[in-house]
Amino acid sequence: YTWGLVRDVVYCYKGIDARKAFVLSKVSLGVTDETMYKVLDEAKVFGPCKIRGRCVEHVSKSHVHVTGERDFQSRLLSFLANEGKTLADVTGLLTSASALPTAPDLNTKLVNAISSLVEKCQATPVDGPGYRKLRMFSGMKPTPHGEEEYDAWAEQTTHMLDEWQCSDVVKRQRVAESLKGAAADIVRGLRVTNPQATANDYLKALETAFGTTDSAADLMVRFRNTFQQDGEKLSAYLLRLDKLLHEVHRKGGIEVIDMNRARIDQVARGSLPHDLVALRIRLTYKLKPPPSFTELLRDVREEEEMILERPNVQKVASLAIRHLCQSFT
Repeated sequence: YTWGLVRDVVYCYKGIDARKAFVLSKVSLGVTDETMYKVLDEAKVFGPCKIRGRCVEHVSKSHVHVTGERDFQSRLLSFLANEGKTLADVTGLLTSASALPTAPDLNTKLVNAISSLVEKCQATPVDGPGYRKLRMFSGMKPTPHGEEEYDAWAEQTTHMLDEWQCSDVVKRQRVAESLKGAAADIVRGLRVTNPQATANDYLKALETAFGTTDSAADLMVRFRNTFQQDGEKLSAYLLRLDKLLHEVHRKGGIEVIDMNRARIDQVARGSLPHDLVALRIRLTYKLKPPPSFTELLRDVREEEEMILERPNVQKVASLAIRHLCQSFT
């Protein structure tokens, strides 16, 4: 019905792009253009608009033909991202628009139109160039070809849920699409018992079924007592630490904001005292903000590569450090 009206608008007003036009229907005849512009500006999601004209129905209501400079489906999410908002924040905009004292018919229709648009955007993922599909996981043992073991799958999924700039509706859909077998059954059961379950609730249910039985406190104790072994590269030690740290996070034992600090502190106290790379890392980050895992791993590997290119430096430095450590014992 509305799309037919838009086609009529395009026919009557040449040069209008139908993809960037919409119709406000059943607008009272007494509503002025100034009032409609005020409501459209308050809604914000349409961008700058221009009223092209009106047509009157036999029930004394009018259709207002409006064109906007934003393509709704593709640009709404971009607009919200630029404003530092999400689709959930649109609720506040709708409340603000509906609170205007004038033109209740127009406000109601506008709020309904925006709500419909938001629901459509939430139901239809907009996969940008940085979007990566999750690997498959079923929970079967041994792990079938083409699937991931639980720890690897859970670590990737936890990371992607933090990175995806989309609604929880889309996140839940993406997680569900990566599951099959027993894992999919668990999520389907959760949906039945709790229709309001979030994507993080899905992960908690899967963690209970397939994750470690250790508590968050036990895992944190294990993390604090994980040390670099003789002959182990610092990069390998860092990978072991980070895997354990993510297990603590999935159990709710640490917040994301605290993970970088916990990681670098454990590297500083748990690495071998005569490891030349560890010494360099300790000095580098002693007075600096804690680095992310990616930044830290990059620095560690660069230091390891540099030392491999100069083996004599490594040997002399290691002997000097050992001697220095012995002199203090």
